[in-house]
Amino acid sequence: MRNVLASALLGAACLVAAVSTPAAASVPAGFHRTTITSALNLPTSMAFAPNGRLFVTEQGGKLRVITRTGKLLARPFLRLNVDSNGERGLLGVAFDPHFARNQYLYVYYTVPTAPEHNRVSRFTANGNVVVPGSQKQLLNLNPLSDATNHNGGALHFGADGKLYIAVGENANGANSQTLSNRLGKMLRINRNGSIPTTNPFYTQATGPNRAIWAMGLRNPFTFAFQRGTGRMFIDDVGQSNWEEINVGKAGANYGWELCEGRTGCPSGIKLPYYTYPHTGSHQPTGCAITGGTFYNPRHRSFPKSYVGDYFFSDLCGGWIYKIETTGSTRNVTRFATNLGEPVDLDVRPNGALYYLSHFGTVGRIQYNP
Repeated sequence: MRNVLASALLGAACLVAAVSTPAAASVPAGFHRTTITSALNLPTSMAFAPNGRLFVTEQGGKLRVITRTGKLLARPFLRLNVDSNGERGLLGVAFDPHFARNQYLYVYYTVPTAPEHNRVSRFTANGNVVVPGSQKQLLNLNPLSDATNHNGGALHFGADGKLYIAVGENANGANSQTLSNRLGKMLRINRNGSIPTTNPFYTQATGPNRAIWAMGLRNPFTFAFQRGTGRMFIDDVGQSNWEEINVGKAGANYGWELCEGRTGCPSGIKLPYYTYPHTGSHQPTGCAITGGTFYNPRHRSFPKSYVGDYFFSDLCGGWIYKIETTGSTRNVTRFATNLGEPVDLDVRPNGALYYLSHFGTVGRIQYNP
């Protein structure tokens, strides 16, 4: 089952290379990689709690806790009954902006009972375990087809205090170009599940579809907000040729399934900020962009030149690259290789970069020349 997610994320794309157990990771001079744990079972996403604990979702339905000292707790914070076929399962986790006061956290998972669908729920924490019976369902998405891929699942709070939710198009590109469902979209809701009247399609859409904030996405498996600016980058997994990094913008249409990458897009489509191909001499190449984070921590530990850079990773390539976002050149350079199947990236407030591998590993990259 190790490569189920890899195969599913690709959709119609071809696997660039067979994935095997990675060799030792390669990082730039002055940087050092540490394995925090390799005992996770098909992890899919991670998020840091305000006190430094790391919460990791496992595809099979467990939400795991890694303490500030790097210990993976044996007892899960939460166990959910999920449909984990293909790309389904427990896929995303986010902390309330006022977590220290209300102890709320939010998860995105696939409900196994018919009709199968993805759901966002809020839970209340009691230390390292959930408060029993505290689940509050905030959003139940459209019923899924027999296709088990393209579920999205990332969750993050924006600087506006709203919860943003990335939803895949369930392997049906037509979903991305309609306001009649929430598949293939970026959604925006209030912390209590209600829909902001300031959403860009509020008057055009009806009912729960008023949660749509942007459209035209294929499988936005990850996205990130830049601390300090509120800038959003959306990582959209491509089909045959291109992986995309898109700038989040209210009301934007990113083009799927009308076009992929920058090729043949009609007018009105918001073109990607950056793309990379699946094959060729261009570097990087890959098959599925599955991680992204800005380097703007509260306490910088990397060299000053890294501030504002965007780190992104690829499932099949097993690498992390970075792109400069503060200037006009958009220089892209390789940062780390041989990371297995990276599915998520995050920066701890102390400035260390963490990566999550679908092989079951959480790794930390620190600067210590």
